[in-house]
Amino acid sequence: MRFPQLFLTTTCCALVLQTQAQDLDVDRLFEDRNLEPVSQMLARGEYDLCARISEAAIQRGMKAPDWRLLRLRALMNQGEEITARDEVQLAIKTFPGNLELLMLQHENALRIGRQDIASQALTEVNAAAKTKAAKDRTAAEWVALGQAALALGADAKKVIAQYFSVAQKKQPTLESAYLAEGHLALEKDDPGRAADVFRAGLKAHGETADLRAGLAKAFSSGDREKQNENIARALELNPLHAEALLMRAEMLIAAEKFLEAEATLQKVLDTRPNCPEAWALRAAIAQLSASETAKITKARAQGLERWSQNPAVDHTLGRILSRAYRFAEGATYQRRALQFSPSYLPAKVQLCHDLLRLGEEEEAWKLAAKIREEDGYNIQAHNIGLLEKEMQGYVTQSYPDFILKMPKRDWPIYGERALALLREAKSTLCPKYGLELNRPVMVEFFGSQQDFAIRTFGSLGGQGLLGVCFGTVITMNSPGSLAHGRNNWESTLWHEFCHVVTLTLTHNKMPRWLSEGISVYEETQHQPAWGMKMDADFRKMILEDEAATPVSQLSSAFLNAPDNDHIMFAYYQSSQVVAYIMERFGQEALHGILKSLAKGQRINDAISANTEDIGKLEKDFAAHLQNLAKTQFGALADWQTPQPEEVNPLDAGSLAAFRQKHPSNLWAIRRYAEAMVQQEKWDEVLRAAEDLIQLLPEDTSEQGGYQLKAEALRGLKKETEELEVLRHIADHESSAMAVFLRLIEEDSRQQNWSALQTHAQRALALNPFLRSPQQALAESAEAQGQISEAIQAWRRVLILDPATAPQTHFRLAQLLKPTDAELAKRHLLDCLSLAPRFQEGHRLLRDWNG
Repeated sequence: MRFPQLFLTTTCCALVLQTQAQDLDVDRLFEDRNLEPVSQMLARGEYDLCARISEAAIQRGMKAPDWRLLRLRALMNQGEEITARDEVQLAIKTFPGNLELLMLQHENALRIGRQDIASQALTEVNAAAKTKAAKDRTAAEWVALGQAALALGADAKKVIAQYFSVAQKKQPTLESAYLAEGHLALEKDDPGRAADVFRAGLKAHGETADLRAGLAKAFSSGDREKQNENIARALELNPLHAEALLMRAEMLIAAEKFLEAEATLQKVLDTRPNCPEAWALRAAIAQLSASETAKITKARAQGLERWSQNPAVDHTLGRILSRAYRFAEGATYQRRALQFSPSYLPAKVQLCHDLLRLGEEEEAWKLAAKIREEDGYNIQAHNIGLLEKEMQGYVTQSYPDFILKMPKRDWPIYGERALALLREAKSTLCPKYGLELNRPVMVEFFGSQQDFAIRTFGSLGGQGLLGVCFGTVITMNSPGSLAHGRNNWESTLWHEFCHVVTLTLTHNKMPRWLSEGISVYEETQHQPAWGMKMDADFRKMILEDEAATPVSQLSSAFLNAPDNDHIMFAYYQSSQVVAYIMERFGQEALHGILKSLAKGQRINDAISANTEDIGKLEKDFAAHLQNLAKTQFGALADWQTPQPEEVNPLDAGSLAAFRQKHPSNLWAIRRYAEAMVQQEKWDEVLRAAEDLIQLLPEDTSEQGGYQLKAEALRGLKKETEELEVLRHIADHESSAMAVFLRLIEEDSRQQNWSALQTHAQRALALNPFLRSPQQALAESAEAQGQISEAIQAWRRVLILDPATAPQTHFRLAQLLKPTDAELAKRHLLDCLSLAPRFQEGHRLLRDWNG
């Protein structure tokens, strides 16, 4: 398919030689018909062929500068920048003042570290721009001028408005106009705008590998699935597209598929042997896979061979290490990059994030301020500045073991509980894993998802995440910012502190799956209602969908998860692997794995060294997981969904006949229960609920038989039995807020103080900003003689519910009088100032004075 095209081009060249003397329009005809096919060769990755044909056209006297542009771009795509340096000088002599050639010279000079040539090119662009009226400029020239303006320090927004937008209006189909603006947005950390621009380019110009690769990069920090789709499309269009291949290699590195990443990088190096980014990624793989230092040094040196002070090499290497949570090492490389080029913005931005994740906030704030001074369009630096201002109003509580930061409104509500829980986690987990923490752990709670995302990721996003640990820094969504208390912030905080332990023990040299698996496992060890357990969705994913990932590839389960359900399953499976190792090989085996990782051993080798061969463990665990799904959740149930011809769910007779034939079928029982609930036939609902409980005794979720049974008992007015079922649910579910609130109401009415205290604490672990559980906690503590706890709880009620302030001040006055009469009297006076006719307050004041 490709050779006939070359033959046609060669034939046309011969035709031109024969007719050149007759009419110059033949040259134009030749170029019009052949420039586009040759440019398509460049777009498809046929770089060598494009370079040779363009060279032939130039040698035979073709006049269009496009032949020089095509050849130079083909040479640069093959890593022949030195050849391109010499040829572009000759091209500029032939076409003096050609803006596209000058900017290509500028780009090529920057690749080889020749700032002198790059600066001279900009000077010539500036001079050439004065020789042509604006109305006579082509769209491509507007793009070149915009790029020159950026290189000279022009404001990015003005460049977009005054150059790139002009080019897009002048020639809506010009690919380079969209590429220039899209990559500018990426450089300024504005992926949303970049994605819009690249999509507009695809719509206006059509499919190209460059536009698809740009769109993939725009999705790299947010939507991995879309990123992967666009990388695949780019490589369909151009199998040798370096940017797309480098992105794919990065994704494989993140999934710890190092051999596949190496193979992908080799495709880049086969075409561009001196590609600095590819060698930087090879050095990162060597460091992450615990290769000998010489291999890391050699790969880095190869990346610097063409330009010995290229900051992109160390920046890329450090960025990949930071992505693997090795922030200290990553920061070291960013500092090295900045030694090469103190103004290199990508290294400054990445170092800023590394410093934040290392807890070095003061240095990070200062660095972000410098970035904003140098580049007012940088979105990440701008966001960090907004975050700094917001956090200046936070409460900071410093202790020898922990530093807590949170919004002012949060500290009196749950600050002390957070500190107590962290200390409990430390006293439980550090001795268990043999860790002595030598520095305080910083824990920051953020009142809005936006602030949490900026602090954690450097940009907006991260919806659904409750907390993140970077080593000795934990960031958390404030429980006050979460939607109606659906998530247990206490179990999340325990989970994140466990990360502190494992990441510190391994010097952050552990795969995500193991770190997450241990944290989920330790949640369950602390409180059985925490953590994750088998449910209907996980059972289906194991037995029907075959969604379990081999242990040796578990890191990819997080990176390649197609949706949130699969991410949750990755957490669950990881925790089950940890539980399996603990049960079969004991705690020492898990400790041994962590120690091996700390020494730099790869995870699969570490598992084999401390348990058994990874292949055997993987096979045995797969069987174990299958057995769990079959025997520990609904072993007696019939899980099949009937075919339409087997039963008509809208026909009561048909459904009854199917149930009689299949008494253990969950689908039929639930359908029948739904019908009976609608008809309020509570005796029948109760029977169906009992059937579900018998078949699925492990399921205490909202879909389980216990919830249905409680509803039936409520309908039958059997309150005592209903409460008994609700207590069973409360003991097994950590996020059953509706159940906790109902039990609080009933326990308060019955003055069941111990149970009231338990359920109040469970509700506050979901949302400490609710008044009723805080009041229940205060009343139960007071009734049980826990005066200090009662005082603290009433103080929280006072903050949360000003409407009942007189009564709350009165309770505090009563409780404080024996130990702090002065403070107690102030509360009493506050009570009477708010409610002058409050009789109990007057009696207490009279007795006080009497």
